[in-house]
Amino acid sequence: MRAKIDLDLNDVALLVRVVQRRSFSAAARERGVPVSTVSRRIARLESALGLRLLERTTRTLRLTDAGRKYFDHAERAMDDLAQGTGRVRELQDEPRGRVRIAAPTAFGAAVANVVYLYLAKHPGVSIDLEIDGRRPDPDSGFDIAIMTEKLNDTDDFVAREVRPMTRKLLFASPHYLKEHGTPRGVEELAVHDCIATRATDGHATWTLAQGRTKRRFTFAPRLYVSEFSAAYRAVLAGVGIAMLPESLCAQDVNKRDMARVLEGWEGEAAGVYLLYRAHRSLTAAVRTCIDHLLAELPATQLVRSAREN
Repeated sequence: MRAKIDLDLNDVALLVRVVQRRSFSAAARERGVPVSTVSRRIARLESALGLRLLERTTRTLRLTDAGRKYFDHAERAMDDLAQGTGRVRELQDEPRGRVRIAAPTAFGAAVANVVYLYLAKHPGVSIDLEIDGRRPDPDSGFDIAIMTEKLNDTDDFVAREVRPMTRKLLFASPHYLKEHGTPRGVEELAVHDCIATRATDGHATWTLAQGRTKRRFTFAPRLYVSEFSAAYRAVLAGVGIAMLPESLCAQDVNKRDMARVLEGWEGEAAGVYLLYRAHRSLTAAVRTCIDHLLAELPATQLVRSAREN
């Protein structure tokens, strides 16, 4: 097994410039360092390789046979690195490449419509849009995610608010309440058909608050769905009682298609957030896509999308 060679790429790059300029002093002037520094770093490279690369006299400078072979590879490698650096800088300046976006099913139509507008403005960008009822996994490799829960900012992710926090309240259809009665207290929910958007081992829990008083209600849902737009439609269909964002149901309450259940009790507030990786080296495609989504995803569009899905 060959021993590992510890090289400084700056020394390799300096060797390439010395040979290309055919002069230690020219390379030194170009780098703004003394000639002695150039000589010392080339000697360090030769020592690391265990090979003599250059033969130098007062009037000439030439590569040894080993130096010629090494220089050919080093020059190509430095050129590849330069091209790679240029391409990365292009990504930082001009939106190009692929952006992966994750969005919940409830907002799928709204997010898709905004993405279409972005693609029309940036022909060099491609987008993978994943619409799913499940909560996006931060480790799944997405660039941007639309979420209904705020994650605290970390060293890895930043969360930006798209829609302000709104209360979650209990709603049912007038038809359901006429058939099953209207609960007068939290304990009476136990005899009703309840719709859950989260369940574990067949059970779900709602945390309800009335001022400083809090109650936890655990139940076996009559219907479990993975996202709230399906729960919203189930309530309109008279299936049962569900906890939904107040902003989503306000129009239906005004039209008497829905009624609030247990006045005075409310669930935890929720909003809509845009999550992205907290890296200063975000590509121009990701940066401009983030800005576009924050500007073009107002709450009214998201709420309308949830009703129509």
